[in-house]
Amino acid sequence: MVNFYNKNVLVLRLGKLRSSAVLALSFALTACGSVPHPDLNVKTPATWRNTAVPTSSANANEPWWTLLNDPALNQVVELALSNNLSVAQSYERLNAERALEKATLASHKPRVGLYLGPNSSVAFSNYRSSSAFLFGFDFNWEVPYTSKKQGEREMAQANVEMAQASMVAARTSLIAEVVRVYGELRAADQKVQSIKKIVAYQQGVNEMFERSVAVGAVSQQDVMEANSKLIEAESALSEMRAIRESAIQRLDVLCGLDAPLPQWLALSERPWLLERAKVPAFAVPVDLIMQRPDVQTAIAKVIYAAGAVGVSDAELYPKIGLEGAVLYSGSIIRNGSTTPDGLISFLAPSLRFPIMDWGVSREQKNASEAELRRAILSYRDTVLQAIAETEITIANFNAMDERMERTSKEAVNLEDAAKRNKAGLTIGYLSPLDAFRLQAKLQERKLAHADDQSAWLAAFAAANKAQTNMKAEKTRMTDKPSVSAK
Repeated sequence: MVNFYNKNVLVLRLGKLRSSAVLALSFALTACGSVPHPDLNVKTPATWRNTAVPTSSANANEPWWTLLNDPALNQVVELALSNNLSVAQSYERLNAERALEKATLASHKPRVGLYLGPNSSVAFSNYRSSSAFLFGFDFNWEVPYTSKKQGEREMAQANVEMAQASMVAARTSLIAEVVRVYGELRAADQKVQSIKKIVAYQQGVNEMFERSVAVGAVSQQDVMEANSKLIEAESALSEMRAIRESAIQRLDVLCGLDAPLPQWLALSERPWLLERAKVPAFAVPVDLIMQRPDVQTAIAKVIYAAGAVGVSDAELYPKIGLEGAVLYSGSIIRNGSTTPDGLISFLAPSLRFPIMDWGVSREQKNASEAELRRAILSYRDTVLQAIAETEITIANFNAMDERMERTSKEAVNLEDAAKRNKAGLTIGYLSPLDAFRLQAKLQERKLAHADDQSAWLAAFAAANKAQTNMKAEKTRMTDKPSVSAK
């Protein structure tokens, strides 16, 4: 701490400050160092290679999962967005980064502190200790004439942008995962019902074979084969129930629940048929790929690295500051004598110049510049990856959509075939054995249809996730998650 031995000398008069003020002002007007602003323009294709014919004029502002007109799915997604712990974590991270940004901006302003306590320092005039009881205010401020202030400000803002992108990514990933797992659950429900019917049909076949083997109508080998098919069907039923339970548990975790909702357990009571008529083709402009969360995160990392270059560059220049204090001293010991208590005040400029640090500051700047170059390359790579992922997901969805078109037609044919089999059994031109076998084959096809619907829903979710628009998603981030750490 400054020695307050002669307050008449240390209290700077305004006239003596003029030269220092002029010098400080000249430094302030001459910016030393700068924050680089790299070119972030990346060449993108004019159009997507994989496109589809629009099927409807659905409102683009609607959340994409609502186009399926599935109230149960809508409820699950809203519940997950409200209760998911990963989304809640990203929300708190965003709050933290916003608070740190405010702290960074505040750190560039003059600071005033209150001090109450003893003071001890070395009296350089006679090497005796000087002590006093002090009470008052001190003041310090670093003149922001270098690129340090701008660099720190851009780094703080980049952290906020990364946190926002992280929250959007968490939300979109959550929605896509919820939709995918929901599709798996509904498919598992349908498959459990179909396999139950297959088991019942195989039990009927077994019973007929066991009655027929006694009269020699079928061989023992036929009975063994029928029994083997029954065991296989029962094993498939047990496995599918485990898959269904796994989907329910994953949905619980995604929705932040410790137990499934009763309506989830009753989904099997309702048939599952996707309404694809309202689903439009993907017609997102290529330039909107720049609004994806991963691309926005990469941009923010470049800005952060550029700010770090500005901060490291500022370390190569002198630090100019202004310090002052107004303190009341209980006693002052000077040259072996005690001065009565009184008021001590001072106001003085400070200058710190890096004369020799063995190249530390220069190498830190070199490192920050290399990190900036790496961030730019990573940004370009992220854009290319985003374009490729979008193309792949659109192509996969188009393929699955074509497959679902054929599956939907086949589903109608299967229902007609089931009715014909029932009529044939009633009339008598089909034997019970033939009817059981045909019905079992129909149920096996329904298993494949359930898988197709689940795969289509997963492809639909992946394609929408790949085309996430941060500007649009930010408008949906106004609601605070319901869960908290309290």
